[in-house]
Amino acid sequence: MPLQEWDAMINANLVGTAASVRAVLPSMRARGWGRIVLISSSVAEEGLPGPGPYGTAKSGLYGLARSLAWNGGRDGILVNVVAPGFTLTDSRPDIPAFVTDALAAATPTRRLSNSDDVANLIVFLGSAANGNLTGEVIRDGSAAARAPHIGG
Repeated sequence: MPLQEWDAMINANLVGTAASVRAVLPSMRARGWGRIVLISSSVAEEGLPGPGPYGTAKSGLYGLARSLAWNGGRDGILVNVVAPGFTLTDSRPDIPAFVTDALAAATPTRRLSNSDDVANLIVFLGSAANGNLTGEVIRDGSAAARAPHIGG
């Protein structure tokens, strides 16, 4: 893969995220409160066939969150990463049931997450209900399929 394609993926998924965070941090610090939720992917840990710029960029968010947790925590700013696995959405193309059934069978709950599952996790992490969880990567239920006992 040409380096300009790597650059584009890293800029869109890591550098752009860092720039967005940089833009909101001063006002959060001034208020003494803030919640930042970065969106990664199970691909950051599991990878995909090919050269991997997407997974590389998404895994960079883990380091960003850990650094920001230490730098922002004393100012009341909590920073976490949500790493969804395969998620059922209205925008996904038709996927044969045998594929989604197999993916669901590889999760502890035996079902795939939907967009509401992921959104509810993000809402919690971004709310005052999250009182002290910071610097963490939180995987939704579909991401649990990475476990070595899949299908067991």
